Amino acid sequence: MNPALDQLRRRVSGSTDDGGDAPAVDPRIQARRDQVVSERARRRRRRAGLAAAVVGVLALAWIVTHSSLLAVHRLVVVGTPHVPTAQVAQVAGIRLGQHLIDVDDAAARARLLRQPWVDHASVRVGWNGVAHLSVTERTPVLAVADGPSRWVLADGRSRALAVVGAVPPGVVPVAGVAPVAPGRTFGPGLADPLAVATHLTPGLRTRIGTGGITVGGDGSISMALQPSGVAKLCQPVDLAIKLSGLTTFFAHVDDRGLSVVDACVPDAITATRSAG
Repeated sequence: MNPALDQLRRRVSGSTDDGGDAPAVDPRIQARRDQVVSERARRRRRRAGLAAAVVGVLALAWIVTHSSLLAVHRLVVVGTPHVPTAQVAQVAGIRLGQHLIDVDDAAARARLLRQPWVDHASVRVGWNGVAHLSVTERTPVLAVADGPSRWVLADGRSRALAVVGAVPPGVVPVAGVAPVAPGRTFGPGLADPLAVATHLTPGLRTRIGTGGITVGGDGSISMALQPSGVAKLCQPVDLAIKLSGLTTFFAHVDDRGLSVVDACVPDAITATRSAG
């Protein structure tokens, strides 16, 4: 028999020259297997190296961002008469030495805006470590009665600002409206007194007495006058026209001894005087 053919048959059948059972492996297949094993090992080494590099970068980033070089080292605070600088800094929650990475500008601004007097707030923290905090406050327009010698100040957007024991100059007193706690918003009952206050001319504002504006149980509006009397506006419709009519009325009428000025019909304002 041909020895070469016999060797080929033994390879195909999986036998070896020495009669053993181990199959012979083609050198090309073995080379391919070795290449696969080598590539797997290289991939594992690459993944391990990449993971180590990521960990190193994260560690370095943490060290850098939490170092004293990147911390708040100066506070520039602008307050107001009712929101002093110390309160602004405390409420914002930004402190000297705080890491910049831990500063949340938006959250600090939101905390400031929740303060009753704060109208606008600005929070800017630069990478140079300087934090700029500033607020502007609301302007009281009305003082809503809340018992004897107790008033709740309100701004032009119905926000309750503070509880005071006396009505500040330039603020119009209001009776007949349910008070709310500072920081909250008044209900719709304050809308009509606000509309009256908005349309008061400087001259007419000086005519308002200490009783201010009163909202009746039926929603009607009246204003205390000085030196005496009351002006009735009735239901809160055409308020701007009624107030304009009152301005004209007082420009031509002697206000001494007035008891009631009826401005329910703007084109036909009438007045009654006290017996004295």
